Amino acid sequence: MRIKVEKEKCSGCHLCEMVCSLFHLGVLNIEKSAIRIERDDLDSSLNTPVVCRQCKKMKCLSKEEVDEAAETKMFIWNESRVKACPFKALSLFEGRAYHCDLCGGDPQCTKVCTPGAIFVVSR
Repeated sequence: MRIKVEKEKCSGCHLCEMVCSLFHLGVLNIEKSAIRIERDDLDSSLNTPVVCRQCKKMKCLSKEEVDEAAETKMFIWNESRVKACPFKALSLFEGRAYHCDLCGGDPQCTKVCTPGAIFVVSR
């Protein structure tokens, strides 16, 4: 399973970011979310949800971390993981990397996305 994005549908409401931080950390803080909404540089009001692509071979992990990740899905990682992601899909705040763990198999962000910009698909 992974989260699919249709950026043209995103309204920029940030509900997905809020529910992510609330579900995982018990706080409403979009900076502490594994999904983020980016506005385009031209200020055309186009928004793009950015979330981990759930790569089959996790490019953001070292060999040692891959073994650890196979045993447990973690939401917070160290900063080096952000730099290793070729898709720039991990959020960084105060030295912590926030990684989508699909909410343990029940992604909360997709439930609050009323425009349907983010949704779950099976591989």
